[in-house]
Amino acid sequence: MDAAIQSQDMHELDQSDFKQIVAEYHPLIFKICRAYSEEFDMEDLYQEVLINVWAGLKNYKGDAKLSTWMYRVTLNTAMTYHRDKKRRRSHILRGIEIEKPDQSEDAQEKERRVQELYNALRQLPKDDRSIILLYLEEKKYDEIAEITGLTPSNVGVRINRAKKKLKQLLSSRS
Repeated sequence: MDAAIQSQDMHELDQSDFKQIVAEYHPLIFKICRAYSEEFDMEDLYQEVLINVWAGLKNYKGDAKLSTWMYRVTLNTAMTYHRDKKRRRSHILRGIEIEKPDQSEDAQEKERRVQELYNALRQLPKDDRSIILLYLEEKKYDEIAEITGLTPSNVGVRINRAKKKLKQLLSSRS
């Protein structure tokens, strides 16, 4: 997709091109949104990311790979959304869980562990959270450095620090 998009004028993108981009990068957007928001407002953040991607595509010049650009837009949107949400905290009921009826016990256990991981991720500082998400996406240190603007060695230090913190957070829940 990157090559096709980079060779195309961003001003000429239509809805089908946009849908194709969203379909390709949906897993990335979803994971970042899940790590930066609670389940009840994840869809709002996801929509905010899509709005920013659509608005920003006309300015995409192809200097970086489209995947790198998508990471940047998604992470920046998530961090801004999180910061703005803290400012305008509303009184929303939290902690009400509705059990999903069609899930087997194994699927429920897996979902519980995934939710614990995302809860632990949300406790990391925002910068470390974005780095560990990229790491979990199996990005190389150089690529993470390009996306975040850090040096590869700093990326390595932060990943190790974040992994230790996650391990600590997850073991304290067991």
